[in-house]
Amino acid sequence: MFTKESLYINAVKYDTQLKLDYKKLSNEAIVDTDNSVFLVDDDLLPLDIALKLNSSQAEIDNTFISTLLINDTTKLVPKALSSKLKDCEIAKFNNEYDIAVLKTTLFETKNYFVKTGIDYVYSAFHLINLHIDKNVSRSEFIVLLFNSKAFIVILNAAGIIVHNTILDLACFDSIKKTHFYEDDIDGQKLFDEIYYLELNEIIHNTLNTFYEKKNNVFVEKVTILYVLKQLTQEQIEQLSEDLLLKVEYHPINIDEEIFELSKDKHLKKSFTTPRKKKKKRNYTNLYIFLFVLVVALLSYQIYLKVDFKVLYENYFKKEVQIEKAQDVKKIENVLELPNHINLNDKIEQRVRSIFETISDEIVIKELKIDKNILELKGNFLRENSFANSLKPNLNKLYKEISYRSASSDKLINIEGTVLSTEEIDLNKTYKSYTKEYLTDEFMALDRVTEQLKILMPVDSIIKLNTTTSSTNITRFVYSVNMLVQNPNEFFDMIEVLNNELYSIHISYPISMLKTDAGIEVEFVLVFNQKNEIKPEVKEEPKEAAK
Repeated sequence: MFTKESLYINAVKYDTQLKLDYKKLSNEAIVDTDNSVFLVDDDLLPLDIALKLNSSQAEIDNTFISTLLINDTTKLVPKALSSKLKDCEIAKFNNEYDIAVLKTTLFETKNYFVKTGIDYVYSAFHLINLHIDKNVSRSEFIVLLFNSKAFIVILNAAGIIVHNTILDLACFDSIKKTHFYEDDIDGQKLFDEIYYLELNEIIHNTLNTFYEKKNNVFVEKVTILYVLKQLTQEQIEQLSEDLLLKVEYHPINIDEEIFELSKDKHLKKSFTTPRKKKKKRNYTNLYIFLFVLVVALLSYQIYLKVDFKVLYENYFKKEVQIEKAQDVKKIENVLELPNHINLNDKIEQRVRSIFETISDEIVIKELKIDKNILELKGNFLRENSFANSLKPNLNKLYKEISYRSASSDKLINIEGTVLSTEEIDLNKTYKSYTKEYLTDEFMALDRVTEQLKILMPVDSIIKLNTTTSSTNITRFVYSVNMLVQNPNEFFDMIEVLNNELYSIHISYPISMLKTDAGIEVEFVLVFNQKNEIKPEVKEEPKEAAK
């Protein structure tokens, strides 16, 4: 009997942390659990965490990664109206409502997990709805406190949601920035007080606004669902007295709730469709069968003199050929796209080598680098700075070097232009990409552009130049303009590209211009991906006319 294994990973991003919760299942029964917490502050999943998740996915075919929206701005929409919404992704919520999120907001969450892929994305409102399903909720005000936000729903006497909203709450970092903050202990006390006052005000104001519009619904109970306990029992009792309502304060296990949502695949409440799982072929059972067969035939060979050599060639050699073919296919899959790390490293080493040729006697104003060409403009502090300092170093990088002075009457601080052509090979060993590129789905142009905007420094200008397509690969070619304070920031950007699981590389021409604001850098950026594979349509044979 075969064992069916699956792995469910919840990857939930809190304000400054990412929590991973693992549940391994065998024949639908949980056999192992684990969890870990990482400090994060980036807009993309850090590479070390991505490698950890990808390693888990490689071990078990049926691995599902689930998360909550990083920026949850969802709205509950009556089912009759949800189909009319544009620029929104719609998911199921309950019998009366669908839930909507802007496609750009959903893209932010999906892009955070672009290095690993994501199967299920939910809203905090989905967790509230699970609570409602498990508990008898009537004439109730329910608020979920998560990630410095209050997710609120109000139910009428029939248990139907009649109001929903999301409001911001104070976070500890905002308290630390005030002049009232002195140390962590007093700061925590101050935060607790402000948190309680803000929550008290949110509940009061929401109820007052609701009663102004819904006169036939009256709230009899307030339920506060929390992930991290922030209020004391005394504060809950005080809140109950202020509201003149019963107040209950309940913990909620986000990992268990998301796991329950992910397991109920038939409900289809996720904003995303689970990825198709790649099945690794398992030859174990085949080998066992062949071993038993061979033993039986060997025994029988004594009597029938079966030619075992033919048997070996027909079975074992065939299996070896299959495995070799699969290994070749895997290598081709890795190398089919341009090796972006190798291409980036060649350009980085060339640019670094050029900067190493420039001594303190030369102040660079403009630098233009193209294949086989270098144009350098700057101020030479001495008359012989070019001949004695720059030219000997450039002779190691280019065969032909010429110099033109724009101010021949000066003996110091001379404006000059250097043109170098026919580059010489650096004879260096370059880095190379050895993993498998992400090729699960073809990314449209707008998604590629958004991805690059996240990777590039803030305020970078990214423009599409052209799109080219060959038999297997589509290339989006962009021009990028970015401002840096020193060349190392340009090299840091290249390192960011090298950490991607997509084939993204820079290309010539590259220009650097010194301005009052910093160094203005322009270069070409290429995003490569495999063409979308469309299913082959087979025409049914037409019957001959009778």
